[in-house]
Amino acid sequence: MRFTPLILATMLGVASAGKNAVLRPDEIVDSRPVDPSELSDLDVPELIIEKLVEIPVEECTYRSGPGSVVITLYNGELLNGKVIDKSWDNNDPHQFQLGTPLVIEGLQKGIEDMCVNEVRKVTVPSRLAHGKKIGGGGLIPANAALVYKIKLIGLKPPMYIHPEYKKPNVEAVKTAVPVASDAAKDEL
Repeated sequence: MRFTPLILATMLGVASAGKNAVLRPDEIVDSRPVDPSELSDLDVPELIIEKLVEIPVEECTYRSGPGSVVITLYNGELLNGKVIDKSWDNNDPHQFQLGTPLVIEGLQKGIEDMCVNEVRKVTVPSRLAHGKKIGGGGLIPANAALVYKIKLIGLKPPMYIHPEYKKPNVEAVKTAVPVASDAAKDEL
């Protein structure tokens, strides 16, 4: 058996890989929340969305959805902390339509169903970012996972009514005493 050393070396290599071994998603058994700072690019299996500032339902009349034009501020970085975009820090809003190929898929999914002034931290796996391609003018290596801190500062149609939003009582508004009127002063 002249292939025995090769088989033995392969088995030893797999057995000694330990922490560095790549696991399939169905092999991951740890259910604790994932801290993106502890991950490598290969460890980010799914999109991770954390709500940093959440808007109460009664203040969120509209939310973003498919086709919405969103106006955002965001900072993007690699998992190692290297900055790739500083829209937020530079106060340079970006506007784009959800569902178009102008922005990576992971960032678009991270912005879906957001209310104006909501802030999220979105960790995007490579497959929902640039994949095997180098991106960002060479700043983003191939197979890189990305982390964005995003604030939705504006929303243009189509907008979607928040499912839990309660419309104001129209009858109460109609019976309210007017503050200003076109009626003559003696009619008031």
